[in-house]
Amino acid sequence: FITDKSEILNTEIINGTHIEIFSNEKIILEGCRGIIDYENNYIKLQLKKGHIIIIGTDFLISAFENERITVNGKIVSLEFCI
Repeated sequence: FITDKSEILNTEIINGTHIEIFSNEKIILEGCRGIIDYENNYIKLQLKKGHIIIIGTDFLISAFENERITVNGKIVSLEFCI
């Protein structure tokens, strides 16, 4: 069975983690398996492959449902760890 590269890419996108960043004030992440650590200025989230660390201030998790999490606050940096 042979497929074109665009079909493979679309499957990887659907099965992977999807991140939307709105300025430095909001992040929506799909593919979050859980919250490892959560403080006012530091959040560590478990992804399907590895984890992500969000550094900043005044964090508030405004939604977390069906592996989709929304974090509001001032985002200073993101770190991906695989």
